[in-house]
Amino acid sequence: MEWSSPAQWPRIEEFLSARGADRMPHPGGTLLDHLRRVNHLLSTWGAEPAVQLAGLCHAAYGTDGFDGSLLDTAERQVLAELIGERAESLVYLYASCDRAAVYPRLGNGHPVVFRDRFTGREHTPTEADVGAVLEITAANELDVLAHNAELAERHGPSLYRLFARSCDLLSAPAWNACAEQLVRYTPEPGIAISGLDHLVLTVTDVERTIAFYQRVLGMRPVTFGNGRRALAFGNSKINLHPASRELVPHAARPTPGSADLCLITETPQDQVLAHLAACGTPLAEGPVPRTGALGPILSTYLRDPDGNLIEISTYT
Repeated sequence: MEWSSPAQWPRIEEFLSARGADRMPHPGGTLLDHLRRVNHLLSTWGAEPAVQLAGLCHAAYGTDGFDGSLLDTAERQVLAELIGERAESLVYLYASCDRAAVYPRLGNGHPVVFRDRFTGREHTPTEADVGAVLEITAANELDVLAHNAELAERHGPSLYRLFARSCDLLSAPAWNACAEQLVRYTPEPGIAISGLDHLVLTVTDVERTIAFYQRVLGMRPVTFGNGRRALAFGNSKINLHPASRELVPHAARPTPGSADLCLITETPQDQVLAHLAACGTPLAEGPVPRTGALGPILSTYLRDPDGNLIEISTYT
């Protein structure tokens, strides 16, 4: 049996109360108060019903950060019959997580190996289950920190790092909530980027690309290194890699036609349009208002020989 309707949840809350959740102290009131708030957070984030139910019962077996428990792990079937096997399995996965062993593994690629703190066994949950547990973790920790300033100061920085490096496992609403509530714990940047030196285009025909950018956009052909080719403009350049013969290291999936570049000019847009027409270069769109790095811009779009989208923009 799988529970899916919130209409069934009062019965679950009655069960939790009968096991003492409404009498167990917890930041922000009682454990039951906390469980309800975690459930509400997961609901507002759009978590699936089983994850919401697991959030409502996540402390049933105790956790690696909370010693109190409402059921013994020998009673797993009791909880499974109440909330469904999927939800109960998430409750157990959350409760059994050996945080010292598992948390450092999050954000370091998939799959993630879990260590069961009850049995010592290591196993590899599905990515969906890992994501569900992390979603419950986020809801739990955000609620605890919202109700206990001392714990927030002690654990806020490490929790921000945990959620930031594993945000690909969180839903967008959950990560946004973490980023908003934990923003004060964002570490100072260890590096400051001052500009763009060059970028790389993977192209099917280097010389054809050079001819287009030189004729249409006025860039200067450059040869460097062991015969490598590039296009220079202003204080930047575009290095050109021939498709299937890219230089190492290169992007994970270098593909001709996958780039989207915005180039800034002081040339008025009417002159840009006239020049493109004279070059016989068709427009993709524009001029249209857009937002650049420094404010409003007016942009005209075209495509290069590989289909890369080129945006020629003037600040307004």
